[in-house]
Amino acid sequence: MKPIGVIFNPLADINKKQTAEQLRSIKNILTKHAFIRITNNPNEIPMALKEFHKDGIKILGISGGDGTIAHVLSSYINLFGSEDLPVIVPLKGGTMNILVAEVGLTDDQIASCRKLTQYLNHQSKLPTIERGLIKVTDKKLDHIKYTFTWLDGLLYKFIKWYNKEGGGVRVALKLILKSGIISLTNLNHDLFKEVGSKVYLDDKMLPFETHLLIAVSTVKRLVFGFRAFAEEAVAGERFSFFYLRLPYFRNALYQLPRVLYAGLKSDISGNFLNHSGRIVRIEGNKGYVVDGEVYEFEEPTDITLEVGPKIKIFSIRDEK
Repeated sequence: MKPIGVIFNPLADINKKQTAEQLRSIKNILTKHAFIRITNNPNEIPMALKEFHKDGIKILGISGGDGTIAHVLSSYINLFGSEDLPVIVPLKGGTMNILVAEVGLTDDQIASCRKLTQYLNHQSKLPTIERGLIKVTDKKLDHIKYTFTWLDGLLYKFIKWYNKEGGGVRVALKLILKSGIISLTNLNHDLFKEVGSKVYLDDKMLPFETHLLIAVSTVKRLVFGFRAFAEEAVAGERFSFFYLRLPYFRNALYQLPRVLYAGLKSDISGNFLNHSGRIVRIEGNKGYVVDGEVYEFEEPTDITLEVGPKIKIFSIRDEK
């Protein structure tokens, strides 16, 4: 029996540029070990997963970006529950590949497939790390979403801008530079306007009804290796929670590298919170990002973010 099922998203950024080459290489490397299914849109993912589940697949490779991974995991859990989740192998094929960096599979997906087969051929057990998922409930959606990272406010606006410009590392660096210049010259720019919504952390309402950004995550590293969280997530128990308002951002602007990489502790004013938690409720959200995928609505929506199930991910990174 083949132990691996692979979902290949041909529309993900890297795959779209090299579809035939990437697919051929993956098939050549994993052909003895894997069933490979191409999914041209999210509606085709459940059909492939039902086939894998019927065949008893215990290792699930996902070739695409963070958005593809979120779609696949959400579909799997909504179909079959979370009691017996397969080991996930993220293959770097998308625009945003945060989970790939988290587990150390930063080479191209061909190298990652080779590493996977080496372990399957020569080791009795795959090396894995465990991360929790975030359960996202939004009444405007027809199903529950499961994700590793949820963002709104400034980061939501930035990622919309990034997608509009075409994505990629060069675009990201250009827009980060532009954003930095705007922050120094014009904090009244729409990018830095606060958004209005009531926010509850573990059922305690936060004192302000506007904020610049919120980030909820179960991974340690965000884009460009940012390690902004002061309290790390614990799989299945709590996630990291980062809440920022404009007054704190304005005062901390000149120490932004420390904010992004040092995991600064919360400020007593309540304008900056860097905690962990089990549940976040946001009333009146204007739009958000789930693992790189933008969700935008004409009318405000209420969001509930809860601690979700634990999942094992193939990793070559030493956690010690």
